[in-house]
Amino acid sequence: MSQTLTPTQDVRDGPGLDVTALLATPTSTTLLFANSGRERLYVLPGAGAETVTVDIGVTVLGQSVTNFSAVTLTSGHLYQFGPFDTAVDQPSGQVQVVLSTTTAIQVALLQGVGTA
Repeated sequence: MSQTLTPTQDVRDGPGLDVTALLATPTSTTLLFANSGRERLYVLPGAGAETVTVDIGVTVLGQSVTNFSAVTLTSGHLYQFGPFDTAVDQPSGQVQVVLSTTTAIQVALLQGVGTA
């Protein structure tokens, strides 16, 4: 079973955004979210050797495209994935990210806003 994430919009100008407070433990290793090209997934691993894989959903002439290599995370480091090109979208128009575990890992999805 997958978990659909809803993004939190960035704030413009000076108020700031507490990304740490937005981090939550995922309920599934497969994360899905709508892709407008402004989303960024933040991942904070609590243990070593955890991985994140961004699945590529498009096909070329009906053939699957090889996913990006899994990213091995370092405990205590905050990682950002995205923004995402539409080429990684699944047929549903969503980005699919696969985590190696739901234990000792936290995620937050943010969505950028324009400046004009």
